[in-house]
Amino acid sequence: MRDYLKEARLSLGMTQEDVAKHIGISANYYCSIEKGERQRDMNASILIALSEVLRIPISDMLNAERMLSQKNSVINH
Repeated sequence: MRDYLKEARLSLGMTQEDVAKHIGISANYYCSIEKGERQRDMNASILIALSEVLRIPISDMLNAERMLSQKNSVINH
């Protein structure tokens, strides 16, 4: 679960649909990203778009993604 995305979205008073519309994807797809089911290795265009919409510095997002990846690696081993 990408709690950092959810927290940023909620702090801006946005719904998942709002974010999805801003970055040009479906609400279902964004929901899957937030849950960590899609974009497990987030591609650059999604990362940049989310950074802009949710006002999260890219460096913070990369750090959060790195931590999620490490956490998932430990769980899967």
